[in-house]
Amino acid sequence: MSTSDKIIMISERVSKDLALRDIADALFDDIESLKKSEIVIDFSGVTSITRSFAHQYSLRKKSSKKNISEINMPSNIRKMFDIVENKYEKTKLIEIGSVKPIVV
Repeated sequence: MSTSDKIIMISERVSKDLALRDIADALFDDIESLKKSEIVIDFSGVTSITRSFAHQYSLRKKSSKKNISEINMPSNIRKMFDIVENKYEKTKLIEIGSVKPIVV
């Protein structure tokens, strides 16, 4: 990390519980307004995240002209990002939900 990076403590700037697409959009609107091109999002202190927030965050990150990276991301938060970015094996999703077909 260089001194030209801007570090954003997401638990302080947004919340410890990340929810709603609108909140992710507001975060990225703020990020896009910064002069720095290198942004580091620090997930220290974040305890939960919704699928909606993770999905919108991922979409906005992909479309951003900024170089955005994350640090200190808890494993439960990383798993949600993996799910929305289709990096999580579909078979594991089925195991988690214990989906069983209904026989008629």
